[in-house]
Amino acid sequence: MDSIYYPNTTYWVIAVAVITAIATIFLYRQARSSLRAQWTVGISFTVMILIVHWIFGGQHMIPPTISGGAFYLIILIGASVGVGLFYVTSNKIFEALSQEHLQIVQGLRVFVGAGFLMEGVVGVIPAWFSILDGYFHITSGFLALVAAIAFIKKHRSARTLLWSANIIGLLDIFTIITSICFLVWEDLGPFHNMNYVVFIAGPVLLWLHFVSIRKLLRS
Repeated sequence: MDSIYYPNTTYWVIAVAVITAIATIFLYRQARSSLRAQWTVGISFTVMILIVHWIFGGQHMIPPTISGGAFYLIILIGASVGVGLFYVTSNKIFEALSQEHLQIVQGLRVFVGAGFLMEGVVGVIPAWFSILDGYFHITSGFLALVAAIAFIKKHRSARTLLWSANIIGLLDIFTIITSICFLVWEDLGPFHNMNYVVFIAGPVLLWLHFVSIRKLLRS
């Protein structure tokens, strides 16, 4: 969508990508990983952010006329590759983390949701979609933070809250990605700045859900 505020919101989504990278490095530090591993993660995220900016900011590689269905497939492949890389390179590191660490990072989604509400207000995305997207992210992030507190306090509802946070969080990701590709595709197209969040933060959030659910199943 055309808006004079589009460049400003692009700076915001890039900031979200950078914050995601910092939060991921924080998790590696909490797991007492090596300094080399932390530097590797930081450099990898920097390269990934630059690539994503080149593709979507510069409108390279992807045909402008690509269909929403084909782009949906690209997102699924990208998410699978991202989660797979985490599993192959860092599975033991994340196994050392407690649930509250995983959920605190998920809690950053409240800021992501607020940002998409902002994009709806200034006309960068359709208003109705910004409400769906914004409140879904905010709900997911809020539930994750409540679950983290309950887990730390050893509250009897901690397990239920952790399951709720993971289920709502996954439903959030699935609903928003599907909506982008099939409901508002004509408005957004393949090069919209929402893709910075989709391809940078998305795989990280999916991986954290995977680790958290696996811990729940084992406990």
